[in-house]
Amino acid sequence: MAQEVPKNEAETLLEKTNYNKKRGNLEGALGYGLLGLDQAESINDESLIFEFKTILGDIYQSRRDYKKSINYFLSIVLSAKRTGNQEHLAKGYYNLASTYSSMGAYNKASDYYYQVSVIYDKLGVKQGKANALEALGMNYVESNQTTKAIDTYERLLKMALSDKLYSYVGRAQEQLFNQYQILGNTPQALKYGLSFYERIKDRGNDRQIAEAADLLAGQYIKAGEVKSGLKYANIAVQKNQNKIEYLDNQAIALAQSNEYQRAMAVVDEAIQRSEKLRRSEDVARYYNLKAKIANDKGEYKTAINALAKAEEIAVSKNIKPVLLSTYEIYVQNYKKRGMDSQYEDYQKLYDDVKLQVGEVESRRSKVSVSKENLAESYEQEARAEISSSENQKLAKERERLRSEQKLKELQLIEQRSKLQEAELQQIELETQKARQDMLLVEQAATAKLNQEQLERLQLEAEMTRLAEAERQKERDILQKESQILQQQIEFEAKQSKQAKLLQYIVIIGSVVILSILAIAFFRTYNTGKTIKEQNRNLAEQQKTILNRNIQLKKSSEAMLAMNNKLKKAHVNLKVLLKKEQSTREELEKANKEIKNTQVHLVQAEKMSSLGLLTAGIAHEINNPINFVSSGAQSLLRNFEEIKNYIENYQKVIALDNIDEIKKYRTILQEDEEGLIELQNGSEELLADVNYGISRITEIVNGLRSFSRHDEAEVKDADINESFSSALLILKNKYKNKAKIVQNLDESIPQIQCFPGQLNQVFVNLVNNALDALEGDDGEITISTKDIDENAIEITIQDNGTGMTEEVREKIFDPFFTTKDIGKGTGLGLSISHGIIEKHNGTIKVESEVGKGTTFIIRLPKKLELGERVLEGQLS
Repeated sequence: MAQEVPKNEAETLLEKTNYNKKRGNLEGALGYGLLGLDQAESINDESLIFEFKTILGDIYQSRRDYKKSINYFLSIVLSAKRTGNQEHLAKGYYNLASTYSSMGAYNKASDYYYQVSVIYDKLGVKQGKANALEALGMNYVESNQTTKAIDTYERLLKMALSDKLYSYVGRAQEQLFNQYQILGNTPQALKYGLSFYERIKDRGNDRQIAEAADLLAGQYIKAGEVKSGLKYANIAVQKNQNKIEYLDNQAIALAQSNEYQRAMAVVDEAIQRSEKLRRSEDVARYYNLKAKIANDKGEYKTAINALAKAEEIAVSKNIKPVLLSTYEIYVQNYKKRGMDSQYEDYQKLYDDVKLQVGEVESRRSKVSVSKENLAESYEQEARAEISSSENQKLAKERERLRSEQKLKELQLIEQRSKLQEAELQQIELETQKARQDMLLVEQAATAKLNQEQLERLQLEAEMTRLAEAERQKERDILQKESQILQQQIEFEAKQSKQAKLLQYIVIIGSVVILSILAIAFFRTYNTGKTIKEQNRNLAEQQKTILNRNIQLKKSSEAMLAMNNKLKKAHVNLKVLLKKEQSTREELEKANKEIKNTQVHLVQAEKMSSLGLLTAGIAHEINNPINFVSSGAQSLLRNFEEIKNYIENYQKVIALDNIDEIKKYRTILQEDEEGLIELQNGSEELLADVNYGISRITEIVNGLRSFSRHDEAEVKDADINESFSSALLILKNKYKNKAKIVQNLDESIPQIQCFPGQLNQVFVNLVNNALDALEGDDGEITISTKDIDENAIEITIQDNGTGMTEEVREKIFDPFFTTKDIGKGTGLGLSISHGIIEKHNGTIKVESEVGKGTTFIIRLPKKLELGERVLEGQLS
């Protein structure tokens, strides 16, 4: 219920807006509509917002305030895209197209009408698609794009027949009939004209039937089918006898049917009716028609009389087109009769009038580049304004959501606090219960511990008694073992003495025997050893000799193999030399191709820069031209209205009667108010025109500074001015993407340089910085600094994606690029590096991934060139 009252108020405002709009009270409708839109937006009712924006757009379109109309309709389109509401999107596109068509931007209107047909086709809404196609066709008709109009109406006719949308069939046939007439395709015009006529002859009104019959009559006469032409001409006259123009085809058809008298009677009737209505031009035209019919019949006197009357009227009323037709018939008459003198006189008169009238232009397309550009600028401004408004709304919505979130967080904290308090109370109760349980457990444990301690003491006493008895038994056993051990020692001492005596006897005998054996063995061993050594030496010498023989044989074989290898190597060397020669030639050829490719790529880089320059200037100069163009057109309209006011004043000045002058008093007062309004409006328009002209002048001056033709010689140049020129060229690219911060040292003097080449460096570096930015919050800082009396420093810093160490090491290499294929040649930084080196300067780069990149350039204030001037390498 909280939103029910505001919604009812918004709906009431919607009713009042529609009521005032239908009555023609656009100011009242506008006031109610704006209030209603605010109300609808405050309650965020998408349906009501759509209704109000549609009505407001229609009102501004009716008032020819196309900029505001586009703003509202484009807002509908963008909102529908966000929400995915295809119905609203189609209607928004349709209204946008209608607005563009009204202001003469027919191509943009066609694009949007086509979008509407596509959307309805996807949605399966046949009626909507048919409406869009009909509107598209009418847009082509109004802009004189006949071929496109025919294609569109043929599509509409085909769709209407297949989908049984019969209400569109007649309208499509009528337009195809008209457009084929304009195109001069009589067979097709007759085909669709007959179909249309058959469709309306029994259900259409007399005026519509008469119009179609007259057009059919004209086409049949043109096709040479006079009988059919007369039939439909008679129908046209019968259905609408008040329209004198229908007598034209009837008279022509009668004349071609050899009914001369009836034809002349019809023409005379047309003349009389035109004279009665004081339509002088029609009277003269019908005299020409009478003369033409008489001339074709051979009634030359009648023709001359009619021509004389036509000439008199045309001359007195200064109706040049009719006079031209009169002289043309004169020429035909005298030529046919062989009257050369009169023929030449009227031929000269015909040529003079034709020169005054000029060539009759064929139907040209009404598509205007200036109107298309104006429409585009209106749409871009509307997009920017809507985006800004949406951003403000989003900021407010975010703030509202933050407040709601904080409120929810506070409520949540409060709930958590209460819950924690309840949990603490529960924990306290459980703690008290646990304490009671612990006391009971402690008491039971203490009783059990006392019982266990008593039992342990009794057990320890028993174990002590048993241990003492065991120790007594061990002492008795040890005493007995000690006695036995003493007896054993005494026995072993006796046996030891006897064993030692026997041992001494055995040792002495063994020594004697071993000595004798050692002497005999030594002698025998030395003799055998000597013989073995001699045999071994002989064997080794024989083995050495054999090995040397084998080695000599192997060496001989190796020398022979080596000789063969040397021969093969010599042959291979010759082959390799030939291959090397061939490879060198191929490398030289490839080197030439690479140089040619480099030249082409350098040229491509220059063309890319030129394209960037052209696009930037074209876009920047477009808006001020639109100011001048629209202002000039509006001033012309104002001037036409002022002329009308001046004519009223002149009429009053020419009057002598005071009573008649008083009658004009009210008119003059209204004229005075209108003149004041026109004066104020014209002053505003002149201000717009002056702004546009001053902006164009600024752009041209910047362009002149940028595109200097002085690269062949050193000039004094202002580096700060060069940066201004470079930024002017790139404004179209950075104005919606990045913020440019300029910290320029105004004390920097002019330096000696090649200004055009340095401009190229600055454009390349700033353009690369723009490419490195992501999102819409990018920032580029340009700084200049006077370091000392010899050099200056230039810094270009961005907060873009940055570079890895690997990329940073390669950025000045030719053809190295991190851009997508087709978006860069990889020569911009390489050329820039060469230009800086040519100026005896340095360029360094500092970069960190995710934080941005900084280029630091140092340039000398005075440029000293050696013998090698690198002009050709970089130009």
